[in-house]
Amino acid sequence: MMSLNDNEKDFQKKLQEETEIPVIVHERVNQAYRLIENNTAVQKKAPKEPYHWMKLGGRIAGGMAAVLAVGFIFCAVNPVMAKNLPVVGGLFEMLQDNVSFFGDFSDHATTLESVDTTESDIEGNSSEDTEAGQDTTKDDTAYTKTADGLTITCSEVYANSQAVYITMQFKSGQPFPKTETLAESGTPVIDLDMTGGVDFNSEASPVIDGQVEGQFLDDNTYACIFRYDLAQAAKDYTEYNEKYDEMTQQVLDEMGITMDDMDDETDEGYALLEEFINKVSERGGAYQKYIKEIDIPDTFNLHLDITKVRGLEANYQWSEEDEKKYGTDAGYYKYEGDWSFDIPVTVDDSQTEVMELNDTNDEGIGLKSVIRTPYELTVNELYEDGSDSDCFMVALDANGNKLPYNDSTGNCNNFTIQDRDISTVDIYILDYTQYMDELKGPDNYNNNENKPEGQKWSDLLDQYAKYHKTLHFD
Repeated sequence: MMSLNDNEKDFQKKLQEETEIPVIVHERVNQAYRLIENNTAVQKKAPKEPYHWMKLGGRIAGGMAAVLAVGFIFCAVNPVMAKNLPVVGGLFEMLQDNVSFFGDFSDHATTLESVDTTESDIEGNSSEDTEAGQDTTKDDTAYTKTADGLTITCSEVYANSQAVYITMQFKSGQPFPKTETLAESGTPVIDLDMTGGVDFNSEASPVIDGQVEGQFLDDNTYACIFRYDLAQAAKDYTEYNEKYDEMTQQVLDEMGITMDDMDDETDEGYALLEEFINKVSERGGAYQKYIKEIDIPDTFNLHLDITKVRGLEANYQWSEEDEKKYGTDAGYYKYEGDWSFDIPVTVDDSQTEVMELNDTNDEGIGLKSVIRTPYELTVNELYEDGSDSDCFMVALDANGNKLPYNDSTGNCNNFTIQDRDISTVDIYILDYTQYMDELKGPDNYNNNENKPEGQKWSDLLDQYAKYHKTLHFD
């Protein structure tokens, strides 16, 4: 049976938090959730992380919301950049200031040296055979693989205990189709279908969130940074999943329904699904205590299996006919094949600070820990039995301005910090519905001195927060 993890709502929350989404998007999101659920539910053996369908649905929702609600621009390519780009190394330096988790990676990263990989080898993949659509794999090495006319090279790697960051170059024999880019950041809408895992935890979910952040260097070359959530991979969900299944079945029993009752495209089905999600979310936080932490070794191997590279076509107009024909690939150009890599990883926590809190208030809501790296701030919530965990988290920097969420992670407890003063950080946990209906919005996201008394962003959060904690960093 499929059920919904409280944390799996995070991306959906993040999606709604900044953008008012048209009704058609909500309808398509719900359809996507059920499609994913049905595809997974028929498996005889439950997946390692059986609630991942919600996160996947959220990613689909993100793509469609961006298409329908945000608007796009096409980012001009820079052929000079590609011409001067070394095949191995140099990508962190080029890209690190243009991703949501920006910072200095280049001085700390390790270059992945491929045996017998030269610039001429890579250029050889753009031969007449490749341009004709033939796979050219004779030049494959440990970190360079070719399939479907697309050569992927893993270039550099850096890791701390929260994440592994890998630079990748995608070289196509034919020019890439024009690709939509996010209007604010200019980042092309490209994602990877991929699975994999770490060799120190065989129980980690093989499903990987394959959103990447990067840019086109010329018509045939795309470069990006891929962020792998190492903290998530270093967890054992075995007991958690068992307890969570019991709880979700209890909710279904209380509602007097089955999962099939929520699996129809009617107003009643949508209403039941929403009620189910809300009830599960209210209780789900307390079950986080059953998640077991696994020690991350200093060195390990990360295996990646990329099976599809998808890019959202520029100016694509969605239609029901396309969705029926192509499903979740509607509007996307794609390359399909087998690009498999084994990446050696060395963890560098010399710049990581862990603040253990284990603090809750009278309502049983609080914080477990806060982890700061040079690039991100991760805030882990804590919910005691009986507490209402249907909440949303907001963090403010020392100037009272809202910390931005990391675009490359589906969780809203991960913030980017590089251009902010975080000597003091205020963490607020708020009622999810009240936040979405009353508090969110760009007009509120600053502490403008000209605002009326009590109407500053921090004033509103102080007034409505279910939990508030002020943290101090050196």
